[in-house]
Amino acid sequence: MSQSVALILHKAQRHAKKGETDLAVQQYKRILQKYPQNKRAIAGLKALQRPERIKKAANPQVSQEQFNGLITLYNQGKLKQALDAGEALEKQFPSTPYIPNLLGAVNAGLGRLEQAVANYEKALAIKPDYAEAYNNMGSALKDKGESDAAIESYKKALKIKPDYAEAYNNMGNALLNKGEPDPAIESYKKALKIKPDYAGAYNSMGNALKDKGESDAAIESYKKALKIKPDYAEAYNNMGNALLDKGEPDPAIESYKMALKIKPDYAGAYNNMGNALKDKGEPDPAIESFKKALKIKPDYAEAYNNMGNALLDKGDPEAAIESYKMAIKIKPDHADAYNNMGAALKDKEESGAAIESYKKALEIKPDYAGPKHLIAALTGSTTDSAPRAYVESLFDDYACKFDNSLVGKLDYKIPKTLAQIILANTTGHSLGSILDLGCGTGLAGVELKGSSQNLEGIDLSSSMLEEARKKNAYDRLIHTDLIEYLSTADLDFDYFVSTDVFIYVGELSDVFRLIKSRNKCAGKLAFSTEHTEKEGFFLETSGRYSHSKRYIEKLCEKFEYRILHFSTTNLRKEKNGYLTGGLYLLDFAPKL
Repeated sequence: MSQSVALILHKAQRHAKKGETDLAVQQYKRILQKYPQNKRAIAGLKALQRPERIKKAANPQVSQEQFNGLITLYNQGKLKQALDAGEALEKQFPSTPYIPNLLGAVNAGLGRLEQAVANYEKALAIKPDYAEAYNNMGSALKDKGESDAAIESYKKALKIKPDYAEAYNNMGNALLNKGEPDPAIESYKKALKIKPDYAGAYNSMGNALKDKGESDAAIESYKKALKIKPDYAEAYNNMGNALLDKGEPDPAIESYKMALKIKPDYAGAYNNMGNALKDKGEPDPAIESFKKALKIKPDYAEAYNNMGNALLDKGDPEAAIESYKMAIKIKPDHADAYNNMGAALKDKEESGAAIESYKKALEIKPDYAGPKHLIAALTGSTTDSAPRAYVESLFDDYACKFDNSLVGKLDYKIPKTLAQIILANTTGHSLGSILDLGCGTGLAGVELKGSSQNLEGIDLSSSMLEEARKKNAYDRLIHTDLIEYLSTADLDFDYFVSTDVFIYVGELSDVFRLIKSRNKCAGKLAFSTEHTEKEGFFLETSGRYSHSKRYIEKLCEKFEYRILHFSTTNLRKEKNGYLTGGLYLLDFAPKL
């Protein structure tokens, strides 16, 4: 290191020791502009940028030098040393509130949340109007999972100090933890009214908007945070997540790269970038990204779980299972890892082991829809329909790679084939008004758009709808459940079209009944099934339903539909062969 850099580093350390944070940051950044990889400057800057820095406090009993020494240890991340020094100082000055408050922050940093709360309570017993202690105690309670108690603590801080922007921001975070994004957003707005350049509040508000499914608004909020604080790695990471939710993996990856440029040891950004690469259908780069996350954070259960998913996508269930086992070893109550391991074992045709893994997922999370459905599938129990939560999650996760996987790799041509059958059985130039039931990414819409006067689509997966929207084929797209929509919407369509949707419905009586009884005009229903020669409908081990022609015929007899066309065809590739599909075109008159 040159003498000039050593001198600047010395100045930065001297400023930090004296509590002159802004000056220290300036000096470290001077070094990093010229030498971006300087480890001592990176470490010094990182220590100064800890989110919950403790400020200097005037103290008549403890000398400022003693207190500053304690603060420096905390801000440098030397928590064990700070704990020992703080406890010694507290014995010497037991009636000073600032020391137990700082000890609370140290214990919280060490994960000793009960002790942290006790420290804050001690500080408040000495100084009941200590707003900072109430704010800090709120954060410890939130981390303990006690959101209601945390909110009450923030309220007490705000009663003492009404212009306390940080307390409003933290209260918003606790409300968001409770699953209340709207009150959280109001709390962030109050923080920003007090402190308009509060980057953290804009970042937090982005998280709340993302939680509400408002990805575009979330991205704008992250951008505001980054305008105030251009080196805000967490905001870049969170913006990447919002872009990924929108079905835009490439911009998401660029956002994660920006986060990693600022913060090279950001394990979360590597994990999230792995998910984006996986969604793009690039399992090998995804696996490398997960490995980088794990190198930084070896106990990162979520990265092991996600790497297992990428390995499974790659067609390596054995390696995937090992990765899931690592996730479970780190986090024994990891329900998702047990569920995903069940899928890998099912892929290996080890049904008994798969069922056991799904059962363990259910023991941890009794309302987990996916394992319940798949246990039924593997044990030969035919249910009426796949759970809504299972289907929604399945296709939200699959949306980005759906077209490439199904059309590009599995030779899926049903939307085009069904459109040809519809057009071959019509006499006019237009099909009129069409409702695409379970439109997915819009593959059927692309085939039918040129022949329709009005084309609308509904789907349970918001991520699939985002992909459909990009195709510009539909006049209207609605995020809703199939039966819910048919039960409540104003139905006036000439055609109802459904490709590869009934394979997740099973019992189709309600679909046939509602279309016939609630549509205002005569119309036609065109759809595909997974075909079976057995009588009725069945939940297959895949978790999908197959339907026989005789089952469809019975529904037509019951609800007065007429079959205009039936044929079987190759539905798509599966393993070493093709699934057989049934293609139907029915017509019906409205119920008088």
